[in-house]
Amino acid sequence: MPTIVSGKLRTDGVLAAKVPVDMRNKIDILDAQRAFFEYITRQFSGIETRGSMKHEFIEQRSYPFTMTCTAASSPGTTVAVDHPEYARRDQLIYNTRTGEFYLMNEDVGGTGTAGSITVVNQVNGTGNFVKATAAGDILLILTEAHAEGEAIPPAFSVKPTHLFTYLYQHDRVRENTDIQRNSDEYGENQLLIDRKLFWIEVMRQLSMMLYVGVQTREVSSASGARRHSMQGLKNWIVTNKIDYSSVAGVLTLASVGELMRRTKNHSASSDTKVGICGQNSWAAISAMDAAAIRTTVNATEWGKVLKSLITPYGNLAIGYDNQLSAENGMADIFVILDPAYIKRLQLKGEPTRLLLNVQASNDIHNQTDVITGTDGLRVSLEELHAWGYGIK
Repeated sequence: MPTIVSGKLRTDGVLAAKVPVDMRNKIDILDAQRAFFEYITRQFSGIETRGSMKHEFIEQRSYPFTMTCTAASSPGTTVAVDHPEYARRDQLIYNTRTGEFYLMNEDVGGTGTAGSITVVNQVNGTGNFVKATAAGDILLILTEAHAEGEAIPPAFSVKPTHLFTYLYQHDRVRENTDIQRNSDEYGENQLLIDRKLFWIEVMRQLSMMLYVGVQTREVSSASGARRHSMQGLKNWIVTNKIDYSSVAGVLTLASVGELMRRTKNHSASSDTKVGICGQNSWAAISAMDAAAIRTTVNATEWGKVLKSLITPYGNLAIGYDNQLSAENGMADIFVILDPAYIKRLQLKGEPTRLLLNVQASNDIHNQTDVITGTDGLRVSLEELHAWGYGIK
């Protein structure tokens, strides 16, 4: 039976199937770009292929030549320090605050009194030092003062540091049916859009792992099979990890310069560092004097997405990572990287890639895509990098 329309025919009375859909062909994608940090770490020096899920490496550091007083010490023959084992017999020790020298009076610091070095008055060669020390005093460990005809002192050296990191494997699956694939659609093909977003979503997750991952190798969760997780930048950096939560006001150029200085205390440091800004540090840097920021980009390949910030301790190539936002709980982060000592890792034959149509050969009605691969991050000489947090 026909449907009867009384009165005038309005648009709402027209058969719905007869009205064409007025839809824009292009679909706007909210997140159409790959993650910033994942992208830029690949640009530094490419991805290194390894033959094991455990990657080991060795670093060599120089013998330390500073100690810090851990408590006040009255004039006497012992000084409380954080690393007494650094100092050796007959070395000259200089207190940078009081200006006084001490002469080491034990073969290895901490032998006579735990947590302290045993010294004598450097001028007299015996007796007490003159000026009281204070907690936080910096002591320089200088050369041995050799007595005429004395036997050469015992040898000492620095053992290389053995480090390792784990690569980890990760998978994600996307599926559709044959009917969905072959059905007509307005505008861009949904399957192509889904595959693009599929990749972008995984790269965003991987980018966060590169920041905050904690490495593990355990056999409990999968009933005996090894499960790995990778080490992220936050957990590589120990020496220059700075909490700004108690600092009044916003991040200043001087604060950035001080963090930069900490990463350039060693001769291995690269001339140009890379700063990755979170929401708060980017807002603070954007408000700095225009003379501090250059709009010209660095000449290297990875520098094409960065600008330069002029600090007292050298230029810093900077960029904003929109994943370091308040919505993601990461707005307070600001990191400085030495690009020469950041290396992305993958297992031989297992790069992170998109595999299309991996469904069983007799499954004619479904289509399965998988993103699979291995990833890891090696941060060498962690003293050359910095992780700032708590930035308001």
